[in-house]
Amino acid sequence: MKRLIFLTIIAVMLIHIAACTSLLDQNPHNSLTSGNMWKTEEHADQGVAGIYSALKDPLSSSEIASESVNLGHYAFDLYGMTMDARGSSSMFQASASPNIDMFARIWKWCYTGIHRANNAIAYIPDIDMNAQKKARLIAESKVLRAFFYMRLNELYGSDGLGVPVYLEPISPTDANRGQTPEAEVWANVIIKDLTDAINEPALPDNYIPATGRISKGAAYAFRGRVYLLAKEYNKAILDFAKVGDCGYKLYNPTNQPSDYKQLFKVAQERCEEMIFSVQYIETPTGFGSKFQKYLAAYQQGAKAGSLVPNTDFRVSKNMAELYETIVDANTVKPFTWSDYIPEWESITDPAQRKVFFIRDTKLNGMEIHPQITNVINRELNSLPSAVQALYLKEGNEARIKAAFANRDPRLAYNVITPYSDFLGRLRNTITTCWYTYRFPVYNRNHNDEPTSDRNLNPLLPANYYSSGCANAISDFCYLARKFVGEGIEYEQMDHNPVDEPLIRYADILLMWAEALVELNDLPGAMAKVKQIRDRIGIPTMASSFANQTIARNYVRDERRRELMTEGINYFDELRWRTLKETKFDQGGTYTVWGGPNTTNIVFQWIGDHYYTWPVPRAEVEMNPNLQLTPGWHY
Repeated sequence: MKRLIFLTIIAVMLIHIAACTSLLDQNPHNSLTSGNMWKTEEHADQGVAGIYSALKDPLSSSEIASESVNLGHYAFDLYGMTMDARGSSSMFQASASPNIDMFARIWKWCYTGIHRANNAIAYIPDIDMNAQKKARLIAESKVLRAFFYMRLNELYGSDGLGVPVYLEPISPTDANRGQTPEAEVWANVIIKDLTDAINEPALPDNYIPATGRISKGAAYAFRGRVYLLAKEYNKAILDFAKVGDCGYKLYNPTNQPSDYKQLFKVAQERCEEMIFSVQYIETPTGFGSKFQKYLAAYQQGAKAGSLVPNTDFRVSKNMAELYETIVDANTVKPFTWSDYIPEWESITDPAQRKVFFIRDTKLNGMEIHPQITNVINRELNSLPSAVQALYLKEGNEARIKAAFANRDPRLAYNVITPYSDFLGRLRNTITTCWYTYRFPVYNRNHNDEPTSDRNLNPLLPANYYSSGCANAISDFCYLARKFVGEGIEYEQMDHNPVDEPLIRYADILLMWAEALVELNDLPGAMAKVKQIRDRIGIPTMASSFANQTIARNYVRDERRRELMTEGINYFDELRWRTLKETKFDQGGTYTVWGGPNTTNIVFQWIGDHYYTWPVPRAEVEMNPNLQLTPGWHY
């Protein structure tokens, strides 16, 4: 049972929700906003549960999806290199300004969590309750406050600017401070809070199985990350080692690559790798995640209701191509299409490379069906005759599948690739079946027939079902598998039970490797990366650590491969200052062959000031003491 979630549900049921437009939300999902309301142990439990509940759903889909709902931390990846959204965000456009709702929303989200933590830290000491529990709750509150300040400072406070600091309960009229410089926020606020928690004997080393509560291992993990951001690498390394000392490690019980896949299922969400997660339960009333609704393929539904996934969020083309090709037991190499399709580079217009991804018209020498042939011919006729000649009526699919056959196993676990299979359900039923992801399909329900391809041709094999990309028949994009339920694994489409890890041990090992690279300890860095890659059964080559620059880039790529769809990549690209090259310079959102998709989104870089988010315009108007963020036009 996920105890923390039930604590939160009880707290929300018992308390009043009120709105506030000031910097700090004065009524944040609980009415414990003044000292005279913090009287009992129950009040302490409710107040701390309110801080945990503030972690949920930091983002909104209003700009990037087909409808407006709150989204979890995973959606940050849509702004990074690893994921793309079907809709366009104004954050990707030349018109980006401090008026964007995203900037105001995350600012308020962080300060809501900070204010709740300030109340708990200030008022719990005066409550008559068990001293050890009291100390533990205060320590948890300090770590959570540090987390929210960490997000604030890395988004709005970089390049020395910093953010306003409030460490005590305040009234709305007192929310008028200017920024405390970035380095001081790291040292005197975030690191101090985390150090206080680490030094608290009442805070357990770990919670294994995980309960959703902060542990000492989580405090070490976050402090190590902060030291890494502050470029205090030796201190970061010491803290990363302490995380392991606290009992956390990689989940790898069978020593098989499939352990990685199982890590993102409900059964393993509380395992020894999960240091701290946002917890969810599967209810129709809003306490689940929305992985299935926005990441899953159209045919991957749930037991309850007739809803189908929106598939608004897709894996980027560059992310899918970053997974290496396995040559032999000791060798990997970067993936390149030319290794599988020699004619690839001869087609200079990426949109025309569609010819290699069009499905077969024949199976065992026989036409599959005239309707399928018709939609294929429509695609072929849009191409020059010389390009059409490269199409194979039987064998086009096999040629593409070969490109994904000997790749890093995480690609198959994380991504639905062209002509791969996935377990879905027949439309409007709870009958499960396997689909093959093909292009093109002719039906507006994103497959060849709502029930079965075999209705088109009874001679097709029993497992011959076809799926296309949701939202557009002519789209063919990489889709996500990580966190997505298979078949009817979940009861609810838009309230899924799988927890959302904010930090896990693989992340620790890769940050540890980063710090070692910056200290030029390349053998040490290679050893940390090797632990990650050994789990999935692929070699770690010494040539990838030949010098500091090569090693730095390789560790960054390994973080992208390992942690995609976990809401981490966007923050990585910001702190590495690589977002222009890895996101914006790619031009926009693309199909698997590199042509523009139907939404034809174009990214426009506005300058390096993008790496520091602007203080929202509304906050500047309310608080004249705030310094305007350099480079942004107010």
